Amino acid sequence: MITLEEPHMGLNDSRTPNEVQMWNTWNVTQTETVQHMLDWVAEVARGAPGGKLKNLVFRCHGAPAYLHCGAGIRRTDTPRFSAWRGLIEKIWFSACQVGYITPHNGRGCAPGPAQGDGNMFCSEIAQAAQCHVVASTELQVIGLDRTLPYGKLDTFEGLVLSYNPAGQVSWRHRYPSTYEVETGRWVRNPD
Repeated sequence: MITLEEPHMGLNDSRTPNEVQMWNTWNVTQTETVQHMLDWVAEVARGAPGGKLKNLVFRCHGAPAYLHCGAGIRRTDTPRFSAWRGLIEKIWFSACQVGYITPHNGRGCAPGPAQGDGNMFCSEIAQAAQCHVVASTELQVIGLDRTLPYGKLDTFEGLVLSYNPAGQVSWRHRYPSTYEVETGRWVRNPD
């Protein structure tokens, strides 16, 4: 498990069967717009001790360059994250494949929810919000109907990248993968 420093906030999308519990936790409905999510998180951050959040977690389904949170967050939305400058230290995308780059097939890549450049998506959000962004390139599994302990994230699966405020990968770590290609089996997350 990963322990996050307070104050922290979690956005649990209503379509995921798993939740985080943070200093401030918001259960996001499918109709929430990107602008409303940005505005509400900024308001919570300004009201937090010290006037900002140390950690912000998106717990939702994902795809390359796409967060299935609220009405959906796409690469075209990344400039709007400038509304969080000075308000968030680190964003965690606890979602499948957000940082993955869909291979180019000669026809280009349509923006989310199945294809896109997750590297650029995460880099652009880090630059716009001037904070660190953490995302995985692989499928994530924590089990069904699970609420994680207060202030904790489960361990990621596969390659995890951390982007600095300049949008560069400043840290990477490869955890065991969830899916074994050789056997075609799913492997359960150890925590």
